[in-house]
Amino acid sequence: MNVVRTGLKDVDAALGGGVVDRGNLLIAYDRRSLGWILGLRIFKALIENGAIGVVLNTVLPVSKLELRLERAGVDLHKTGEEGKLYVIDLFGSKYEIYSKEPYIFQIQDWSDETGLAKLINLYRELSSRISKDALVAGLITTMEGTYHEFGERMMNRIVRASIASFEREPLSDLRIITISLLNKEAVPDYINAWLFSLNDQVIELISHVSSMGMEETILVPKSVLPGFTPCHYRVVLSKEQFIKLF
Repeated sequence: MNVVRTGLKDVDAALGGGVVDRGNLLIAYDRRSLGWILGLRIFKALIENGAIGVVLNTVLPVSKLELRLERAGVDLHKTGEEGKLYVIDLFGSKYEIYSKEPYIFQIQDWSDETGLAKLINLYRELSSRISKDALVAGLITTMEGTYHEFGERMMNRIVRASIASFEREPLSDLRIITISLLNKEAVPDYINAWLFSLNDQVIELISHVSSMGMEETILVPKSVLPGFTPCHYRVVLSKEQFIKLF
């Protein structure tokens, strides 16, 4: 089994050596968590190490996606103009918020009946622009966005069809690592269970708030890499402060 090192030593060690080549990594978190930033930093690190980034955007206008990427140190437009980043914009496609940027791919005349077939064709078009020697870092932002914007049935179809497409030509020639972001509080428990089962590696973040401040527990419960041992970490995010309001 091939392993790709992200360049983030602590993350690689926690996952058992790195991310699985052609594998799927789920970053699950709650509403107060900064887990989404961890996912974006892994994505950024892979791009900095030579990967081509591909974002499947399902939940926000591209302008809002840009702000979130910027929070992790990724300049969407600069990296896109350099040919290192592409966006598949399903949100903009659905709500007809169209972009003229060549690195932002959209589906004209979106409908649930034809959208999936058009998405697969878009994957094929994008694959023609990427060298077969390149590593592709895919980022799904976000799984709960896919659930709420497109519905459970369409979400299941998108996930299953995407996984199947990556096993068939021409996509099978690409080395694709997929990172999925999931606010687990925003979807039913059985969706969480399904996604935990589907992914090869899982990082789960749980926030805690007390009078001492805000902390996160980072759990790494799953990795298919040989010799992996589940582990957990504690991160202090804030300390108690006082403010005079009256």
